[in-house]
Amino acid sequence: MRGDDTTVPDPEHALAVVGHGGLERLGGGLGRVPGVTSLAEPPAPDGEKAAVTLLLTDFADGVPPSVEWIDGVTVGAGLSLAVIGAPASADALDPTVAREITRLRDAVDATVVVPPAWHRRGVRGTVTTLADLLVRPGVINLDPADVRTVLQAGPTAAIATGSGTDSGDTASDAVTAVRGALETPYADVGPPEAVLVNLVGGPELTLSSAVEAVDGIQRSVPDDAVLLWGAAVESSLSTVHAQVVASSATAPAFDGVVSAAREPSPGENCPRCGGHVAAYTLGDSHTVACDDCGFSGTSTRL
Repeated sequence: MRGDDTTVPDPEHALAVVGHGGLERLGGGLGRVPGVTSLAEPPAPDGEKAAVTLLLTDFADGVPPSVEWIDGVTVGAGLSLAVIGAPASADALDPTVAREITRLRDAVDATVVVPPAWHRRGVRGTVTTLADLLVRPGVINLDPADVRTVLQAGPTAAIATGSGTDSGDTASDAVTAVRGALETPYADVGPPEAVLVNLVGGPELTLSSAVEAVDGIQRSVPDDAVLLWGAAVESSLSTVHAQVVASSATAPAFDGVVSAAREPSPGENCPRCGGHVAAYTLGDSHTVACDDCGFSGTSTRL
C-alpha cells in the first residue's frame, strides 16, 4: 500500500518518526531534530499527517511490530519508509521475523536497511539527512515529490550525507561527497536506479559550480540512473556536503544474510504463509516443507 499525497506541510512537521523495539527510545529522541515530529505510535487515520513518515524497528528480541502498528503506517500517509536495523546473522532471521519484515516492506514506499553494528548511527543519519533535505531552503529546492520519484525506482533505499575534501575544486568536492554518502557503512544499497542529491556548501557553491558538479555526479552513477538535484548555500560552510537519497533493487549486505538463512525447521511457522512446517523422507531424500504452500527455503523477497 503506497500513499499518493505529496502535499508539503508546515516545515516544523515535515517528517514524522515512529520507533519500535530497540529503536523506540531513539525514535523519541529524534523528535528534537528540526523538522521532525516523534510519535509514540503510527498517526491516527483522521489526524494530521507529515509529508514523510519513517518507521524505525530493529525487531529487538525477535519481536515484530503488531499488525495494527504496520497497517497504521500508510493510512492517509504521504510518503512512508521503513528503516530496519538488519539482523546480525542468518541465524537471527527466524521464519516469523522474516515474514514480518516482508509484510513491513510491502506496506511502505521503500525500505532503508541499516547493517548490524550501525543501527543507531545509521538510523540517526537517515532521519537527520532526510529532515534537513526537506526543510532547508535552497537555491534549488527539493520536496517530497522529488523523494517519491527516486524511491519509486527501487524498493530499497539509502539516505545519507557525505562530505567533500575542501580541495578548492567545488565540482570535484561535490562528487567526492556523493561517493562518500553512497559508500558510508550504513548505506546498504546496490547499484542505484535513481539518485537524489542536495548539494550544501558555502558561498563558493554558485549555480554554475553546482551545474558543473552535477555533470561530474552524473558520470559517477550508472548511465541509466535517474538523477535529481538541488542546491543550498550555508555561509558558515567551507566545503561541500551532499545529502543523498538513492534507490536500488538490492541491499547487498542484508540480501547476503537472507540467502544464507537456514531453511525452516519442523514445527516452525512457514515464513511465506505462516502454515505448519514438517519434515518428509522418501528413500534417501529428506526435505523440510510447509504443509500449506510447499515452501522449503527462504527465497521469499525480504
